[in-house]
Amino acid sequence: MRLVREYLAAMGFLTRLGPAVRDPDMAACVPLFPVVGATLGLVLAAPLALGLFAGHPLAGGFAYAVANVWLTRGLHIDGFADVADAWGSLATGDRFFAIMKDSRIGAFGGMAIVVALAGAMLLAGECLAAGRVWVLAFAPVLGRAGAVALMRACRDIGRPGLGSLCLPGAGRANTAIALGFTLLAGVVLAGGRVVAVACLLAGLVVFKLARLARRNGGVNGDFLGAAIVGCELAGLAAGLA
Repeated sequence: MRLVREYLAAMGFLTRLGPAVRDPDMAACVPLFPVVGATLGLVLAAPLALGLFAGHPLAGGFAYAVANVWLTRGLHIDGFADVADAWGSLATGDRFFAIMKDSRIGAFGGMAIVVALAGAMLLAGECLAAGRVWVLAFAPVLGRAGAVALMRACRDIGRPGLGSLCLPGAGRANTAIALGFTLLAGVVLAGGRVVAVACLLAGLVVFKLARLARRNGGVNGDFLGAAIVGCELAGLAAGLA
């Protein structure tokens, strides 16, 4: 029952698919992040696998990208844009995080949203055209695994906020569980070759974000959202390999 409660708490926090849980133990939910990604991915990919937008891969890719943003409340793409704004400003330290927290979106944040949405639409459409619909289900799994990997890499430099509540859960065992599930799900859904390429690309995303976080003295929820979006795009890109 505890596992079910933590799964539902993670679902409610990361997506619209679960109930809102008051004061969830986010650290305990961390190893289940990729499981939430698998649930989300199957919900997104199943209608396309059943023939929705058959013969129209770009329309299917557009529906996939928009549905992903809606089902996640735009939480992750918002973090992706915030990190892009702070990074593009060339600010460092506290000023970097002040820009990130600004509710106004800047030029770099706007460009990041366009890149994320257009990238997801086009890459998903290419995967559909190639008959690799289940790569679309794997991408959200890889995205949440990327967030767990970033937590593990930066768990000693957390900044106040929801993200810091997750960091203690990225211990060695929980990280191994999350990454192990991701590899298994990837092989089942997308195949070993796609998984190998996806892990290389996602590893580069996590490395760059971890380096940026350490240069500026902290990691927060926006960084985790950026990892999710970046690694989802990595998973979709790997589907073309």
